[in-house]
Amino acid sequence: MSLLISLRSETLKLKRTLLIYLCISAAAFTALMSFLEYLDLGPTPKTGLPWTVHFMKGREPLGSALLPLYVILICTLLLQIEYRDKTWKQVLSSPQKMINIFFAKFITLQFLILTFLIVYNLLLVVSAIGAELLHPDLYDGKADFNVILTKNVETYILVLGMSAIQFWFSLRFKNFIASLAIGIALWFLAPLMAFMFKTSIVEKYPYAFTMLSEFSKYEANVPTYLWYSIFTTLLFLSLGFAEFRVRKVRLS
Repeated sequence: MSLLISLRSETLKLKRTLLIYLCISAAAFTALMSFLEYLDLGPTPKTGLPWTVHFMKGREPLGSALLPLYVILICTLLLQIEYRDKTWKQVLSSPQKMINIFFAKFITLQFLILTFLIVYNLLLVVSAIGAELLHPDLYDGKADFNVILTKNVETYILVLGMSAIQFWFSLRFKNFIASLAIGIALWFLAPLMAFMFKTSIVEKYPYAFTMLSEFSKYEANVPTYLWYSIFTTLLFLSLGFAEFRVRKVRLS
């Protein structure tokens, strides 16, 4: 069976779960938080701002907390489909290559992350209409779509390494709480390392990349974080697949 068939099998499993609903509701909540800022804005001292500013508003909570926590949660839920229903034996005995099973699940995870970002940006357009109704003179209608697209691509790549690590955890641990707790603990370390301990190690820490990218202090180092994230992805996918092959008997 080809990778496409394995991928189709994985996407069909999503219909039996709340993952798609979680993806849309999480994106809607994130966009709503951005819009609610306009309710307390009051009289606007500045007018004529480009619409790009609207799309960049709220990126700090998105990169620092909402997106990382979303990735941690869906990684855990996605792999729990097999553990919860005790279907690993059935999956591994099917005429699918091990590498296809492994990467079909990882690609499905990336689909959910990309869907979150796409829905989030679409809902920001809706939020923009509401912002225009509340504050007609705040923005001038101009938007730099190249900047917006670049920022979203960077955000996705920056979270890619973390998703690979969390995917490995979720595949390795049968217990739902274990992978979730480890992921949240690792995420919580990021702001501590950056703002409390102020260690330079944070700039090599995958769980911190999306957070750091939202602060001007680290903006110049974002290209380096992108390469670190890609390297982390390759490393943990290789590690995860090697362990997946070794542990297939235990999984089934």
